[in-house]
Amino acid sequence: MEGFRCFLDTESLRIPQSPLPECVSGSSSQNPIGESHFDQTLEAAFSRLKVSPFCRQPQLSRFDGDCSNGSLIKYPINDHGLGGENFIPFCNDELQSLNLNSGGNGVLSHLGLRDCWVQSDIDCSNGFVPNLNQHSDNSPHWLQASLNGWSVADLRGRVAFLATDQDGCRCLQRAMEAVPNKELIDLIFLEVLEHVATLMLDPHGNYVVQKLVEVCSEEQRTQMLLMLTKKNDLQLICISLDTRGTRSVQKLLKYVSTKEQITLIMRALSPGVVALSKNSNGQHVIEHCLEHFSVQDNEHLLHVVANNCCEIAKDKSGCCVLQKCVEHSNGQNRERLVAAITVKAIVLAVDRYGNYVLQHLLGLRMPQITENLLRQLRGSYMSLSCNKYGSNVVEKCLLDSGEEKSSQIIFELLTNRNVSMLLLHPFGNYVIQTALSVSKGLYHNALLNLVQLNSHVMRGNYYGQKVLAWCDRSLQHM
Repeated sequence: MEGFRCFLDTESLRIPQSPLPECVSGSSSQNPIGESHFDQTLEAAFSRLKVSPFCRQPQLSRFDGDCSNGSLIKYPINDHGLGGENFIPFCNDELQSLNLNSGGNGVLSHLGLRDCWVQSDIDCSNGFVPNLNQHSDNSPHWLQASLNGWSVADLRGRVAFLATDQDGCRCLQRAMEAVPNKELIDLIFLEVLEHVATLMLDPHGNYVVQKLVEVCSEEQRTQMLLMLTKKNDLQLICISLDTRGTRSVQKLLKYVSTKEQITLIMRALSPGVVALSKNSNGQHVIEHCLEHFSVQDNEHLLHVVANNCCEIAKDKSGCCVLQKCVEHSNGQNRERLVAAITVKAIVLAVDRYGNYVLQHLLGLRMPQITENLLRQLRGSYMSLSCNKYGSNVVEKCLLDSGEEKSSQIIFELLTNRNVSMLLLHPFGNYVIQTALSVSKGLYHNALLNLVQLNSHVMRGNYYGQKVLAWCDRSLQHM
């Protein structure tokens, strides 16, 4: 039969004998092949693992859109990444639009997993392909016992496929956790290495990769990094953007130690710093680099973040990354980053996420940083006080800038002809309350007079009542 692969001597490939539970179905005399479980061949064993001796290639599909301006790029179509040649409309011109120096102002800034690709080149020449329609969630329990009895020779050529099976991946992990067997680990490493990018994205395979990273040697980790970074410039970035892939990448980052390994990682991640920072999965990879690598190793990363600080700060994940960048930088790198944020202070102050970055800078209570920020915000305190997010920044300025600087802010508010509207404003009333709490002497009395002059109007307003209640509590504690 065309496409059928068979073993010439099946007797030599029998599964090693091991005790089987009595509850295993098929142990009765009605066995259709007339053999006990101890006498089954590897073909029969792999059929229970939902692996077929037929080399069936998955059905290929192609993108029907027009990509005449460039070549199409392959990417996996299923959880295993075993989809063969499937294509997405990601053309050469779009790839060229990626600005490597700016950290990804081109298409990479908006990458999601569906827009990136990881090569899948698992070879079916050994006659075994996994069932692509489902995982073996119902795989028999005897598989675990059987695999434990297999020799290294029995596993050769099948590790990658076993790694994508629920029971198979668990058995491989246990085998690596057991008494160290260099021959076994070397075999698993060599077969996983060939398909490491695909397995990192697999629901089960990613756990095998993580365990392998823990037990393999320093040299083998370097080989794994070379495989992930040399074959495709964007491969490590795409894996980091994936929910499962990011776990494998973080595990790999945890165990890197040599300068060569760190250099390979930072070079591979640099083009996608912006995309990673704005992604809920990728942000953890960037934060790991910031927390565990030196400032010198992260210098280019920090430079890219500084050049794109406004875009990153206005993102939910990005604002967290930017705060980490400030914390884990120093010297000129921090000065450049803080200066870039300060220039965009007005824009960031009224942003739902950017305002947290400014509050973080103010919370550092570093005189030079605080002074530069207040200078940038000067003349805008009134409008910021009437903004949902900006009012939080003004309050932070009043609380963390010291008496002298806070008095200057209060003076700007009091001399504005519309200051009385803050007493009745949904957000401005909180600024007035904070100003009353930090002010002293002349400025405190001026605020109390403002409240007294408008008290008759404030009593009929919900937000005005809050300010009056604060004043009443203050008087009671005097």
